[in-house]
Amino acid sequence: MKYIMNRELIYLFSFLFLCTHLSCKHNHETDKFAPLFPFVISYDGPDNVTNMSHLLDAPAGKHGFIRAENGHFINDSGRVWLNATNLTGSANFPSHDQANKLAERLARFGINCVRLHYMDANYGNFLQPAEQGILTKDSTTQRDLDSIQMDKLDYMIAQFKKKGIYVNINLHVARKVDERDGFTGVDHRPHLDKGVDNFYPQMIELQKEYARDLLTHVNPYTNLAYTDDPCVAMVEINNENALFSQYFAGSIDKLPAPYILELQKQWNEWIHSMYKTVDELAHAWSMSKEELEKNFNERTIPTVATNSDYSKMRRDFYKFIYDVENKYWTGMYNYLKNDLGVKSVISGTQLRYSSPFIQAKLDYVDIHNYWRHPGPINHNWEIDNISMVNSLSNMYEMAGQRVEGKPYTISEYNHPFPNQYGAEGQPMLRAYGRLQDWDGVFQYSYNNRSNFEPDVMTYFFDMIARTDVLAHMPACATIYLRGDVQTAKESIVAKINHTAYFDSLAILKRARIGIEAAGFDPRLSLVHKTSVELTENPVEPIKSESEIIDNQKIITSDTEELTWNMEKAGAGYWTVNTNNTKLFTGFPDARTVDLGSIKLKIGDTRLGWATVSFVSQNATGFGESGNPANILLAATGLMENRGMAIEKTSQTKIKLTDWGDGPIHVEGIPAKITLLSNPQKTKCYSLDNVGNRKKEVPVVKVNGNTSEIIIDPKYKTIWYEIEIK
Repeated sequence: MKYIMNRELIYLFSFLFLCTHLSCKHNHETDKFAPLFPFVISYDGPDNVTNMSHLLDAPAGKHGFIRAENGHFINDSGRVWLNATNLTGSANFPSHDQANKLAERLARFGINCVRLHYMDANYGNFLQPAEQGILTKDSTTQRDLDSIQMDKLDYMIAQFKKKGIYVNINLHVARKVDERDGFTGVDHRPHLDKGVDNFYPQMIELQKEYARDLLTHVNPYTNLAYTDDPCVAMVEINNENALFSQYFAGSIDKLPAPYILELQKQWNEWIHSMYKTVDELAHAWSMSKEELEKNFNERTIPTVATNSDYSKMRRDFYKFIYDVENKYWTGMYNYLKNDLGVKSVISGTQLRYSSPFIQAKLDYVDIHNYWRHPGPINHNWEIDNISMVNSLSNMYEMAGQRVEGKPYTISEYNHPFPNQYGAEGQPMLRAYGRLQDWDGVFQYSYNNRSNFEPDVMTYFFDMIARTDVLAHMPACATIYLRGDVQTAKESIVAKINHTAYFDSLAILKRARIGIEAAGFDPRLSLVHKTSVELTENPVEPIKSESEIIDNQKIITSDTEELTWNMEKAGAGYWTVNTNNTKLFTGFPDARTVDLGSIKLKIGDTRLGWATVSFVSQNATGFGESGNPANILLAATGLMENRGMAIEKTSQTKIKLTDWGDGPIHVEGIPAKITLLSNPQKTKCYSLDNVGNRKKEVPVVKVNGNTSEIIIDPKYKTIWYEIEIK
């Protein structure tokens, strides 16, 4: 009896404390809040409720190579979805011990693919010194792979494979060739040789050489060349790189010799292939023969400057760029497939950089996107510190650009640090990725350094120590990899004619296209599955009547699982409500949110904002049916480095005047959770940073036979386990 009374007293005090929180209006003062506390998620793969490794199908590739069929990734056992992240720079070369732990930790979070990015150069930035990539440290060449780095890479990939983790091998990302290998003018060419390496023959040959050396290399830990290993899910030819994007940016106009002369030579060859006489050319360009004859005969017609007015000549120059790009991408693809024998699926570069009509000729189509990317990437950086829950623009913009009939991946996505609302990003990506039936979603980036157990955030993009993001990765795995979110019931396919697209490109100077170009409301991607169908056939213009009105406050997917609520201006929230995963992110504003078998009321937080996820680890529900369940509850708000100092530079922008140090500190979230479970069979525990049980949290019977749990900052955790017998 004494124990029961103590439990009731504990519950009473907890309830009164929560009510105090719920009654307070949010402000930016921090003295009324419980102190932040250290919480760095452990660097291992413990067998507890936080572990989602059972969702991985190990070893990776056991069902054969991933291939593209009927617009999706499949292998011999059926559909494949890639719930993925990136490694950048030296993070691709861990020691063997580091690789073992890395594979365990990634599997724990349900990651089944890793994009191996920025290997082909030393990686550093204005905050971090450069660390070695895959190439040898050699004063005479940048053409040789380093044997020690290759051993580390080989071993890591072998460990990934054992755990059921595929790899995405990036080829050219960052190597900028220089005088060591016979290339002059390094300081006057575009960043990382972007655009130039699409047309300059000697650069293309070195790309082929690098691809041959890397992909035909035999991994001694698997005894397979990468061309023959089905754990290589895909190969990407050239990251964020296209002649079109560099031309539109003005970089091509500034090229020194011999690069601009090579482009001019190819331009004149193209002109002569299209127009046999100067009279034909003069007629086509609406110019006099006298203006053109000398240069036409001598093949010295200059390239067209980026800022030139629209003309028939400029339109032809854009056709030329298109043809140069098409030759490069299809040529590299054919070399990889036919000469090297690559069996994995291959992409070129990302949408927005190159034409979708070109990129769709390869095996799959890819895109990158960021919410409030910091800029510029130097000491003068700043970042918009706002939540996407009041916009969702990234989601519908990516969905509206998907190419019908091609697998679609988002190989980089992030809400970068120190944006304080970053926990929202990956769940949104996974949920809409599954609603849209995308084939792969990649967080960027897990790590970019040789330190694999940091306790502090040192750069914008890494997830390795970002507690607020990692806390919800189990929910991301169940949403996307397990498929708890359903694919949309209806599809909208916008037909895009190639000629009309090219006319738009020539006038607007942009390569992207989306469903809005065909008259559709882009927000329809929040409701239905959307794509663009690329066609050479004429397309009748349409005037679509959107089912979403201009100021609609609530938009719900046609599966009724994803809901965006904007009833309160500037205080939106977004929810996932499925049988085995539920999630809230946004501004609670003292509202009780109904998630079906769970009701959630979040108390006051430092940002007036929180992200809370519920995962039924073994897909047995949340107690409403009487089935046993182990539920991971994650609740996050503010996260920062210890001693971090923020300067507000404008109404929405911030920067860090001091990055602080470790360990990461987080906010405890106060909330009341009501479950339709038998309270006599329901227990709740606060968890430590490993995910192991730390302290029992009271469960109280309310409203007949319903369980109520009060979580509170005093438990000093962002993770709880709810056990239903």
